[in-house]
Amino acid sequence: MKYVSLILQSLLRAILIFSLTFIWVRYFIHALWLSILLSCLITMVLDIFIRFITKRRNNKSNMKIKEKEEAENMFLSLATSSNYMTFFLNLSKKENPNATKKKNYIILENPENKTLFYPFMSANELSKDDIAKIIILANKEKAGKIVITCGEINKEAFSFSKSLNIPIILLDKFSTYNDLYKYYDIFPKITLTYQKSKKLAFKEMLAYSFNKSRTKGYFLSAIVLLISTFFIRMNIYYTIMASLLLIFALISFFNPYFNIKTSKIPLR
Repeated sequence: MKYVSLILQSLLRAILIFSLTFIWVRYFIHALWLSILLSCLITMVLDIFIRFITKRRNNKSNMKIKEKEEAENMFLSLATSSNYMTFFLNLSKKENPNATKKKNYIILENPENKTLFYPFMSANELSKDDIAKIIILANKEKAGKIVITCGEINKEAFSFSKSLNIPIILLDKFSTYNDLYKYYDIFPKITLTYQKSKKLAFKEMLAYSFNKSRTKGYFLSAIVLLISTFFIRMNIYYTIMASLLLIFALISFFNPYFNIKTSKIPLR
């Protein structure tokens, strides 16, 4: 059934491309058989090109979406766990086997410097007040560097951290995923998942207008106008409108079905 679906999708994509091409080829070339032949050749070239582009784009975007979801779920799982410090201690020992765990932070010490690693596992944004409290701990431990992981970072916190004479590295949940989890190849176990509920944005309105379920409607409307071009050959308005509708059908064809999911476990 999966292969039948793929064949039908490939066939529909080819029909959409052919129809869009044929409208304009037919407008400039009077011979019907030559118009069909040229349209088929152009369709083959465009279909191969689109396959190549969309395959690369989908692989990259799907990976980014998947990693972003994992980063969010990993942070949520750690933030609701009572043993998150144990996980970060094991991660720290990948860098420094002598890392030691305190109550709510970890010390990584080497002959040149001492680093205070603070996992800020809070649903609230990291603020400059939170950083100030962590600096007090760093001064107490005589640490020359601070690394803070958190969910989200307040803009003022960024500016505040850059204005101090002690090096402070701030990592939100996505930077933590990329710079720590992936780098050291150690990932927290996902025990909870969430999805953010949000209002219908302009981007989502476009997704709604050009979602896959609308492909059929755009295509059928374009076919009606396409047929009319055979009878009203010199009316370019029919040609332009049919082209626009086929472009809309193509955009909708490559988009997923529109679906807004709400979350039962929001992070914030």
